[in-house]
Formats: sequence, C-alpha cells, structure tokens
Amino acid sequence: MQPLFEDVTVPQLVLLDAVQACGREGIAAISAYTLLSQPTVTQQAAGLEAAGLLRRIPAEDDRRRRVLTLTERGEQFLAAKRGLVPDRLSAAWGSLTAEEQSMAVPLLRHLMELVSELA
Repeated sequence: MQPLFEDVTVPQLVLLDAVQACGREGIAAISAYTLLSQPTVTQQAAGLEAAGLLRRIPAEDDRRRRVLTLTERGEQFLAAKRGLVPDRLSAAWGSLTAEEQSMAVPLLRHLMELVSELA
C-alpha cells in the first residue's frame, strides 16, 4: 500500500485538522476530537511543530497548559492537502464492486466498535 502523501501521514493530517478545529482548547480537546490518546497527540504535535506546521503556546488562562495553533505554513499545507483525501477515498470506493461496497460499511462500523473498546 502506497502512503497517501510523501510529506505527512494521514494521522498527522487528521491532527492538523483537529488543531484547526479545537486546538485552542488544548491537548485533551484534540485527543477527544481525534480519538487519539493524549500522549499520541503530544508526540505527533512535537513532530509537526518541528516541521513548522503548528506551534504550542501557553494558554492565556493557565500558563502551565498548552494550546495548539497552526502556523501560516500549517494553514496553507492543510488547505492544500484536505481536498486530496476525499478524492483518493472516492477513487478507492469506486474501485470496489457493488458486493464489496455493501460489505464495506458494516465491516468498517464493526472495526470502529472494536477499536473503541481498546481505548
């Protein structure tokens, strides 16, 4: 299986999207939004910060807590990549037979339930 992008993983793209959506609420909010553990969010955020795509800054109400914001480069990067995911998913979905499509949705729902039980 080929990676979706050469410069960022799909989970990192999801994290950038979450930072845009709720990064000012902190790591816990991003964790809930993405269904990723807080340590995973923190680790991935450090890599994205090093890449210049986001920044971690002290929260105004509690300087011990960090909030995440996208850099200008991160905003541009996310906007450029965001449209590619649906296009790729649409192409992948279209490559399935009707029978495969009818099995895919229930199977994905079941897999999501199994994964949520692991958390």
